Amino acid sequence: MTDQMPLGLDAELYGRAFGQLAGPVHWPSLTAEERQGRSSELDHWVREFVARFNVDIRIVPPCWQLHIGMVEALSALRDHERASYADTASPTAAVDWLRALRDVEARLHELASKTQCRAQAHRAGITRIWPDDIDVGRGVS
Repeated sequence: MTDQMPLGLDAELYGRAFGQLAGPVHWPSLTAEERQGRSSELDHWVREFVARFNVDIRIVPPCWQLHIGMVEALSALRDHERASYADTASPTAAVDWLRALRDVEARLHELASKTQCRAQAHRAGITRIWPDDIDVGRGVS
């Protein structure tokens, strides 16, 4: 007989350490229903983020949800923030998050500049035409 006790898992400790972190969202894999639910969650975070950091409309226009590149960039930034401020994060994680913020903000600015969306006007992005889509004799098929 041994004096050792079986290892147990404290559910509360586990929940604090890992329950607040979900894996990243791969938006192209979501169904329309899943996308709707995730978009709602992300919208709440984006609104708070824009207010907290006074993000310019030329970085995150009101129609950001209509641009998948912006959705994915903002989703990744939110996930990075959650991981950076989790109980298990390193003491330097906040600085890493601020670096990610700078990088993603530059990407968002680039995406927004391509559409030229404004406060009251959404403009669809330019659709890229691939060589396979072009019939030289008839133009775009």
